[in-house]
Amino acid sequence: MPFATKFRAMFDWPLPGDTLGAPDRALLVESVDVGHQGRAPGLYLYPISMVLRGPGGLAAVKRIVRALFDRRCTTFSGFGTPYQLWPGQPAVAALGDDRYAVSGEGVGARVHLREDLLRFCEHLAAAGLLADEQGRAQVDAYLERYRAEVARQVGRYATRLRRHERAAAAGQASPDRP
Repeated sequence: MPFATKFRAMFDWPLPGDTLGAPDRALLVESVDVGHQGRAPGLYLYPISMVLRGPGGLAAVKRIVRALFDRRCTTFSGFGTPYQLWPGQPAVAALGDDRYAVSGEGVGARVHLREDLLRFCEHLAAAGLLADEQGRAQVDAYLERYRAEVARQVGRYATRLRRHERAAAAGQASPDRP
C-alpha cells in the first residue's frame, strides 16, 4: 500500500512555505496535511487539507487548486504492487483575510499493470508489430525501470520533506527554498 508520503511525492505535493500559481498572483501554502486510511483490500483513501493565502479571490484559488488536483499517476507499494493514485475533487472555502481552506480525499486503487501491458503486447503481436516472446521481456524491463524511477522520485521528495520538517522544528526557513 502506498503511504501518505508516497502519495504526496508522486504528485510533488507542496510543502508549507511553497507557492502555487503565477508569481504575480502566487498563493502561499501555509499548511498541508495528507493522511492515509485503508478502506478495503487494494483501496486506500488520502484525506487532504491545506491552507493557502494570497490574492485573487475564491475563483482564482479554485483554478490554481484544480490544476493541483486534476492529475493521476501510477506508483508501486513497498512490495512492488502497482496502484493508481488521484487526488479527487477539491473543495475550497474562504477563511477571510485572503486565506483559503482546501480539502479533498485522494484515492489509491490496486491495478493490474503488468497484465494490462501484456494484453497490449498481445495486441501488437497479433498485428505483427511485436514478436510474442519480446512482449513479456519488454514489459518486465519497463516495470523494473518504472519502479526504480518511482523509488528515486519518492526518495527525493521524502528527503525534501524531512529537511523541511527539521527546519520547521528548529524554527528556521526550509533549506530547499531560497
